[in-house]
Amino acid sequence: MKIKSLLAAALAAATFPLAQTSALAQEREETPDTQLSGFVDASYFEEIANRGGEFGLDQVELDIEHRASSKTLLRADLEWVKDGEDYLAQVEQAYMRYDCGDDWSFTFGRFNAPIGFELLDPNEMYQYSHGLVFDYGVPTNLTGLMIGKSIDEHFDVVAYGVNGWEQNAESNRVKTYGGRLGYSTEISSAGFSLISGKEGGGDDPEFKRTVLDLDLGCSPEDWVFGAELNHGHVRLIDASSADWLAALLMVHRDFNERVGFTIRYDYFDDQDAWVFGPAEGQAQKRQAITLAPTFVLDEGLGALIEFRVDRSDRDAFVDRDGQPSKSSISIAAEMTYAF
Repeated sequence: MKIKSLLAAALAAATFPLAQTSALAQEREETPDTQLSGFVDASYFEEIANRGGEFGLDQVELDIEHRASSKTLLRADLEWVKDGEDYLAQVEQAYMRYDCGDDWSFTFGRFNAPIGFELLDPNEMYQYSHGLVFDYGVPTNLTGLMIGKSIDEHFDVVAYGVNGWEQNAESNRVKTYGGRLGYSTEISSAGFSLISGKEGGGDDPEFKRTVLDLDLGCSPEDWVFGAELNHGHVRLIDASSADWLAALLMVHRDFNERVGFTIRYDYFDDQDAWVFGPAEGQAQKRQAITLAPTFVLDEGLGALIEFRVDRSDRDAFVDRDGQPSKSSISIAAEMTYAF
């Protein structure tokens, strides 16, 4: 598999592909069709300050997609994820989608959140690690109902009501709502997302969180460019508020069919100490630079080496002597087989 084909597929997925899935539904025959796919991901990771790294089988995933007819699709992504010394078996996403007339789509279940530039699974990533925006600024998976509409060949829109960020069960009887307006061409994509709702409940304090996110992508010949701008606002139960501002810039270059290179810059300004605050107790700005040469070893088999430097304007990390530090350096080597 060429690097270019992997990156182009990931870039296309960054925009929720309603127009594509609608066209695909029309092309498929009425006879049922079931497809299996998945991946195995293994790595070596080391934080330099820890004076030692660790090998790991990080994740195994099996994806089942059943096209019952031209209108009905069932999808389940089953994964086994490394959790300390053991492995956690879980459902990443599982949903039913009904494609009705006039390019409308209804999705019901648990699905990957249609927000942001970076994708969740390692076989769809450009580096070993996710950026700061992905880790702290957007949800990963949502459980609820999503309605989509393909406006024309370039524009699509989705709207959803869900239990909350990463919530399989409702904790406070208040839904979280969001949506995304997307634009795509053969080599570019853009999307503006909004998600807002009251979170917490039970033993956790309640708060209302609202996030605005703008993602951009472009993949001209042998290049992939990505950018994201993210702003979050939180209102706490005592009427106080907190904000953050985050951004991502990424460039990938394919030198040939087997070798490529990625540079990513992350920025996260937790100006009111809400995201990082509980650990460090004060507001901080974090930045990260990630460098990653990528390799295609065989059809479906890819590898990469990552070098990452994180830096904060506060003592948010620990150095080799166990003392507070403003920076952290990590290295990783990863191999992923996707089928």
